[in-house]
Amino acid sequence: MNSRIKKCLALLEKADCPALLVSNPLNTVYLTGFSDISGCLLVSLAAKPVFFTNFLYQKAAARIKNCRVVVAEGSQDLLSLIARTVKALKIKRLGFEPDNFTYGQYQVLKAKVDGCGLKLAAVKGFVEKLRMIKEPRELKLIKKSVEITRLALTYAGQIHSQIATEKDLVIEIERFLRLKGDSEIAFNTIVASGGNTVFPHHFSNHTQISNKFFLIDLGSKYYGYCADLTRVFFWGKMPILFKRIYDTVRKSQAAAIKKIKDGARACDVDLAARRIIEKQGWGKYFGHGLGHGIGLAVHEEPRLNSKNTAVLKEGMVVTVEPAVYFKNQFGIRIEDMVLVKKNHSEVLSGDIHR
Repeated sequence: MNSRIKKCLALLEKADCPALLVSNPLNTVYLTGFSDISGCLLVSLAAKPVFFTNFLYQKAAARIKNCRVVVAEGSQDLLSLIARTVKALKIKRLGFEPDNFTYGQYQVLKAKVDGCGLKLAAVKGFVEKLRMIKEPRELKLIKKSVEITRLALTYAGQIHSQIATEKDLVIEIERFLRLKGDSEIAFNTIVASGGNTVFPHHFSNHTQISNKFFLIDLGSKYYGYCADLTRVFFWGKMPILFKRIYDTVRKSQAAAIKKIKDGARACDVDLAARRIIEKQGWGKYFGHGLGHGIGLAVHEEPRLNSKNTAVLKEGMVVTVEPAVYFKNQFGIRIEDMVLVKKNHSEVLSGDIHR
């Protein structure tokens, strides 16, 4: 049994939940170590893990170590196999992941186990809690993903003058990321020019790229692990207001990064950044949280915002992305990835294009 499943079992035992049906694809990847298999994983205190899949993934699933594989064939369905297994193991309380287990699936499974004394219980965050702390191998993959993303930013800066529209530049950036990474990207690349920079999640379109100012938000994926960086590009002499805001956002980010270490509260890190922007009278123009955890998912726990009192732990990786968005004018956001350490933090993305 691998160490991740052992840690998951320890959490289940502490929560008095004898079994958990893992249906979130990223959580099954995390616990099994395989990303090319589709199915559900039953983690139980009563027996070794059971992975449920169909015949399409039978050969791949056989590679999972210390795990019994149950394959649905013909007209069989996974929920019937799951129901049969939990009955055989005499499990009386089965946790499921409510964010990834549909109401329809819940109803079907509930009907199939009716009468055997099994209670289905929605439980959240068991595997996600483990995923927050990155292991050395995970950090190595994340750093490689960041390196590829940094290279893509440099590439975008070199070719932007030859590209006509936001969408055209997106295509070139994503082509670069796919060739250098593992053929996937962490999320749809954002290229926002001029006034489009006021929209944090702008959908890049056929807007002509301004020769003076545009923003790029991009991320590679390397063996499943994501990167997420944002930079603004400006050529020529900056208007006074633009420079004031840019400098303020940089100072805001620096204050937050200085605050990050093992034991710091997420809300206090957010506050450190927000105070700098509020001091300039621009607090109302910074409308989102400061950042988020990142790993197998581009957005995961912990969230850096004003309401989250969770304590940061050594080994977490978070984004720090303060911003100011002036409606109908422009927006400035700078985003870096930061590793939480015992007494300080480490900026994984360096100071490229800052």
